[in-house]
Amino acid sequence: MVKIILITHGILGQALLETASAICCIEGQDISAFSVSGKVNLQDLEDKIKTICTSGETLILVDTFGGTACNIALKCSMDNDTVFVICGLNLNMLLTASNNNGKLPLKELCQKVITDGKKAIFEATENIKK
Repeated sequence: MVKIILITHGILGQALLETASAICCIEGQDISAFSVSGKVNLQDLEDKIKTICTSGETLILVDTFGGTACNIALKCSMDNDTVFVICGLNLNMLLTASNNNGKLPLKELCQKVITDGKKAIFEATENIKK
């Protein structure tokens, strides 16, 4: 099983994790949510995440490219071929990651998460008018 780490601004990651838990069973999976805020020591956070990443395949989902969460994730993935970082986290991405965890190799899991995340973004008003 791949470890899944959410790194987001504020409580977004924890809220997505709680919502995903209510929708599908994610018990038994190694999924963690970390918050980036003014109250968090960023070096301590980076050290925690690096420790998690050293013990096997890890998928890190972050909210936005170029932000603090992403920068920490990218630092943790440097020189580690078993850590992948995906930006633009949404609920569909997390559900796809958890529902397919253990069923797909890490690289294929990443591609599926990205594909399903993109599929979830569309103008719904146009869709229902057809």
